[in-house]
Amino acid sequence: MKIAIIGAGPRGIAVADRLVARSEKEKVNVEIKMYDPYPIGGKVWNPMNKLNHSLITNTVVSQVSFFIDDSIENPGPIRQGPSFYEWIQQIAPEYLKGSSVGKTYLDKLDLKENDFAPRGLLGLYQQWFFENIRKQTGKNSSLAYEQTEIKAITPVNQQYKIDFSGTSEKFDFVFMALGYGENKYNDEERTFAEFAKRNKLSYFGPANPSETNLDDIPATQAVIIRGLGLTFFDYMIMLTENRGGKFVQDGEQLKYIASGREPIIFAGSRSGLPLHARGRNQKGPSEEYKPRFFTKNNLKNLKNHTGNLDYNSFFKLFDKEIQYKHYENLIKDPDYSNIIHKRTNRFLRELRRNPASNYEKIAEEYHMPKNQIWNWDRILNSAYKADLHQSFKNWYIKYLDFDIEDASKGNKDAPYAGAYDILRDIRNLIRDIFENQFFLPDDSEKFLTKFNAVNNFLSVGPPLIRIKQLRALVDCHIVNILGPEMKVENDPRNKSFFGKSQRLETINAKSLIEARLPSVDNDLATQPLRLILNKYGWYHKTRYQKNQQQIILNAAQINPKTYQLIDRMGQVVPGIYSAGIPHEGVSWFTTIIPRPGVRTIIYKEAAIISKEIIDEIKKRTET
Repeated sequence: MKIAIIGAGPRGIAVADRLVARSEKEKVNVEIKMYDPYPIGGKVWNPMNKLNHSLITNTVVSQVSFFIDDSIENPGPIRQGPSFYEWIQQIAPEYLKGSSVGKTYLDKLDLKENDFAPRGLLGLYQQWFFENIRKQTGKNSSLAYEQTEIKAITPVNQQYKIDFSGTSEKFDFVFMALGYGENKYNDEERTFAEFAKRNKLSYFGPANPSETNLDDIPATQAVIIRGLGLTFFDYMIMLTENRGGKFVQDGEQLKYIASGREPIIFAGSRSGLPLHARGRNQKGPSEEYKPRFFTKNNLKNLKNHTGNLDYNSFFKLFDKEIQYKHYENLIKDPDYSNIIHKRTNRFLRELRRNPASNYEKIAEEYHMPKNQIWNWDRILNSAYKADLHQSFKNWYIKYLDFDIEDASKGNKDAPYAGAYDILRDIRNLIRDIFENQFFLPDDSEKFLTKFNAVNNFLSVGPPLIRIKQLRALVDCHIVNILGPEMKVENDPRNKSFFGKSQRLETINAKSLIEARLPSVDNDLATQPLRLILNKYGWYHKTRYQKNQQQIILNAAQINPKTYQLIDRMGQVVPGIYSAGIPHEGVSWFTTIIPRPGVRTIIYKEAAIISKEIIDEIKKRTET
């Protein structure tokens, strides 16, 4: 049987690995072909992209491995192999010498286990892993890769004809891991782009930063960046360090030495805050926080007689878990060791007995420092609290200093960063709740809006070094952060973009960057394959309806238990499987790299999909 894998990023590689392992063990004949317009590893990790020498991963090297383990249910044959860090230490020095691209990364190997690697180096690890899979093929399997873009899939007599590079080939099964697609502009973006074209300005819409050429942005001129998430930090580095500037240690802080080629950056967002720094890593490769309150049993007990879970009850339990971890870390922190003297046990006992809604009052009674008393409004909306009559730069420096000091204490021990980091460790539990549809549609919508906003702000932040670099750039006025409620408009009179915020500040600039990736929206898709998927009704908006409640998601519909594609009529599309970003909202939090020993979703998907395909092949060949 012939299997096509469309997408050579981590998901595609993981499914290829599991298909080969299962086919060899179960003596099922498969011919696997993988397709992607980019090298193995896909667009994000492309080692041939020079920017991926300086743009870094968001996970430490010791917590990345492409070898499946027994934390995954029914994983198929397990084989041992090096984690990313072990590969860097043991294999990469010789392996990289074997290609011209690899040689350019030889000076990037001086990494410790808690360092963040260049993205291109992780791409090379994935290429090595793919070669390793091919070595496992034998009598029952073959694996090939072609760097080409798939133009169309057409059903033909219980098979699928795939068109690429002027030719086509038929397959029995297809797995798609399409990642972020290219979109046409929405109404607002199109207005900016047309205005820029008429007035010879530079407009950069939502895109992968490493695929974006910023050369048209002149030195010393203003540029507006809209967004302060992870994409912002990529653009920040591209416009500063990648233009010849240098960060140097100056006492306990970083200092930026400008090259003179940098523009002056004015950045902002709705909240006016960047994502929080990830705490300095203190956790082993597979080490996870074990929740005390937010447990499977406690969540199960919250379900009502219909088997559904109320969002508010869900959040209250989560709130108690994260706040308890915060205060537990706080009273162990040497900087605060004398807060409650010998009353530690009594304090923690009171927290355990009370709901999180009482924690602020309890903390005040025990004389906790004001800035260490957990307050959701202050955490999420700090920039709104800044005095309008004082320098926002000075306020911002203090805010960043606090974040840096806290995150430096580590993702296990820091009062705040240590609490934020538990979100990474309980994601599988949260994912199970969401994907098993314990929420009714109204509660699902609250989860996807309210909870996702909290989760992203607290736990998806950049490495600590990026916040230190941001502080240095703010300090020397190369980066200027606008206040909350940032808005950008076209300014026809001045033939420029016009930015403003709640703080009544204004800025005109000839360049505007949207610091975000393309949205998951089939209505805006422009790639030929996605247009075909839309045409057949295979990719369509997902509609959930239950008890007169309804939610409509831009995510393409799949069965989250089997990853089979579901068409517009609600029918399974036989032989086609799909996973990852196009289904965000049906699946939850799909943008991760495989981590060993923690039931990582990428290998959970791969185990299920490979078993589904191999079992189906056995059924077909037995009849």
